[in-house]
Amino acid sequence: MSNVPSTGAVLSTLVGLTWKRLFRGRAVWICAGIASLPSLFAFPLRGDHDAAVALAMVELVVMALLSSVFVASSIGEEIEERTITYLWSRPLARWTIVVGKVIALAPIALVLTVAGYFLANQIALGRPPEPRQLIAFGAGALATSMIAAGIGTLVPKQGMALSIIYLVILDIAIGALPASIQEIAVSHQVMSLGGIGPKHAPVHAAIVLAIIGAFWLTIGMLRVRRLES
Repeated sequence: MSNVPSTGAVLSTLVGLTWKRLFRGRAVWICAGIASLPSLFAFPLRGDHDAAVALAMVELVVMALLSSVFVASSIGEEIEERTITYLWSRPLARWTIVVGKVIALAPIALVLTVAGYFLANQIALGRPPEPRQLIAFGAGALATSMIAAGIGTLVPKQGMALSIIYLVILDIAIGALPASIQEIAVSHQVMSLGGIGPKHAPVHAAIVLAIIGAFWLTIGMLRVRRLES
């Protein structure tokens, strides 16, 4: 009887391969540069006590860009370069390909997002952001990574571009609308969870972020199953 690897072993292998490809390429350095943008933006705002909202808005854009470049582009490359075909020849559950990518790349997007926001606040305001704000942007980075994963499976060739359009333009625009539709926007929930925007209970914002992320991750997992044929 052939040995079938466990789900944990499969995910571990996929994470390792993803990291190896990432650090051999230029994407990680590009993303490090993107993560530094809020700090550059913060210098002209030094001493401005009203800079907190402006910094948060810039960080929302950076958060969306990082998730798109890391996750959507990585999944799209796997599908377009047909590396995924080799993976399908192994005894793997199809969903592990998407989940493995998210496990490997979302924490990196999270760390860069939180570190960039922390440093920007130190520069502009002379103090670190509140812990709940760091938690909010960390949760937002995870949610946007799941969204980027879903989009990357739907349109592999243009996954990164469409993910940027959705997260940077559409999501932020919806989140700024003074209407109930803003509830579906990650940007709105991040600002709410961080206490920067409209005041909702933190639990409410966290639950909505989890639902949005899970919805898009499920789409990605289902789409990968269909790509087999």
